[in-house]
Amino acid sequence: MTFNWSILTTLGILAASIHWLAARAHITRSFWGAIWLPSFLDSLLRCPACSGFWIGLGLGAARIRPFATGHAWFDIAVAGIVGMFTTPVFEAVLLWGLDKSKLH
Repeated sequence: MTFNWSILTTLGILAASIHWLAARAHITRSFWGAIWLPSFLDSLLRCPACSGFWIGLGLGAARIRPFATGHAWFDIAVAGIVGMFTTPVFEAVLLWGLDKSKLH
């Protein structure tokens, strides 16, 4: 099994950015605010770890896999689990940076 830090970082940045754009960004508020979702799906969309798992699976299927074992399904599942942990962390850094970049 090989591990790649740059791919792990790429997975975290992409997953956090996708989640933030899909669930929290003001520019996409009309899109996600206009769509009525059942409360279960709405809570999954708003949870960075829950969404991070599904986004990580999607990114793993797109071959952004921090661990390479040679077993595609296992690597995709690991990408989903890694996405579940990295999405909240990278999103917190993203939100911290956005807060610090505000003009006061």
